[in-house]
Amino acid sequence: MAKILVYIDEKKLEVDTGKSILEVCRENDIEILTMCHLKGITDIGACRLCLVEIEGSNKLLSACTTKVVANMVVHTQTERIKKYQRITTELFFAERNHVCSVCVANGKCELQNLGYKVELDHIRYPFLFPQCNVDTSHAWYVLDHNRCIMCTRCVRVCGEVEGAFNWDVMNRGNQVRIISDFNTPWGESETCTSCGKCLHACPTGAIWPKAIVQGQLNKNPGMITELIAKRKMGL
Repeated sequence: MAKILVYIDEKKLEVDTGKSILEVCRENDIEILTMCHLKGITDIGACRLCLVEIEGSNKLLSACTTKVVANMVVHTQTERIKKYQRITTELFFAERNHVCSVCVANGKCELQNLGYKVELDHIRYPFLFPQCNVDTSHAWYVLDHNRCIMCTRCVRVCGEVEGAFNWDVMNRGNQVRIISDFNTPWGESETCTSCGKCLHACPTGAIWPKAIVQGQLNKNPGMITELIAKRKMGL
């Protein structure tokens, strides 16, 4: 595969063509914040956390959906980027009802970790406090819309990896919701295989097994990445 030169945070890197900026950064230990990215599934740039500045463009572009080109000069840690990452994180917390102290994912939540990374100590925006349903109809799992951040990792994993296509997205704006089988209760789904991949893909405590309580959620999103890699190798 052809190699090209790119410059990221003043580092001169020789990389393969066709890779995204995020891939190149991850391969070279350059930290970029993400929530909707999960290695192996399609990137959609939904969370807007992996924004980067590219010299020659006045726009902030998502690193996960922007491919590298020869002699591209990228900045990932500017004050402008940090400002928008802080705003985005605050809006994540203000949009739904995230109460870390009683969440099953407390201490093991990617959104919680994101708050620490952007040094979130207060939220400047009014909390929406929406009335969000909790779907307990499945025999093993719970879907709590209060903790969902609409990253759609569950939707993409269900379709691209499991091939069940149980999950989808309904509505827009602050009424947007993850739905099962055209908005039927999860427990009544005719497509769900109960594989649990959506649980492992979820970055928060929005999907969890009924057998656990506060702070006990253990997930392994890397398992999905490994499964995809093995499938590509024909194993």
